[in-house]
Amino acid sequence: MRAKRKVLISSVILSVLLLTGRVLAQEEPPPKDDKAPAAVPAKDDAKPEAPAAEAAPAKEAAPAAAAPSAAPASAAAPSAAPASAAAASAAAPSHASAAAPAVEAKTLGASAKSFEGLANSYKKAYDDMQAFMANVDSQMKPADEKVAKLQAQIAKNDTDATAAKAGGDNNKAKSLTNENKKLKSELQDAMKNVANARGDFVKQATQKVKELDAATDAALQQIKK
Repeated sequence: MRAKRKVLISSVILSVLLLTGRVLAQEEPPPKDDKAPAAVPAKDDAKPEAPAAEAAPAKEAAPAAAAPSAAPASAAAPSAAPASAAAASAAAPSHASAAAPAVEAKTLGASAKSFEGLANSYKKAYDDMQAFMANVDSQMKPADEKVAKLQAQIAKNDTDATAAKAGGDNNKAKSLTNENKKLKSELQDAMKNVANARGDFVKQATQKVKELDAATDAALQQIKK
């Protein structure tokens, strides 16, 4: 019995020792690794994240910084008016210089001036024809207006007659047709009068051209002397 107790006690003590050894093994810190410092850069990687938190205030401050810039922009606006005025004043001399050749053209040499009489004869011919046209218009304008008025009335009656027929108003259509017959007769007479009057003016123009040609030819002969 005692032998069995000793064996049992021994086994219990051995078990206790084994358990104690395991507990101590678990509590013992792991051996230091020489490569452990390699984990230090992880802390350095985390540091750049700190400015990200500071970036937010920077973005919020951006509008505040942009606000002062608006003031110079508005202050620059009034300068646009003086600038445009300066540009206008600068452009004025260019117009004056552009007109300068016209002034210089009047100061011709002796050789060029010898053709001045011929040039003036053509200018006089132009002025005479302008006066001739004004005279024709003053005499022919009433007849021209009468022809135009008759033509417009005939066209209107034709349109109204067509509309009357479409609407079943044959009496109105017939009345407008008869009126147009009279108007067309008047139109023919008016156009004949205009043609006759124009014929007279054509004869006058032919004579005037001969006179103007004679004056121009005389100016040319003066140059040949």
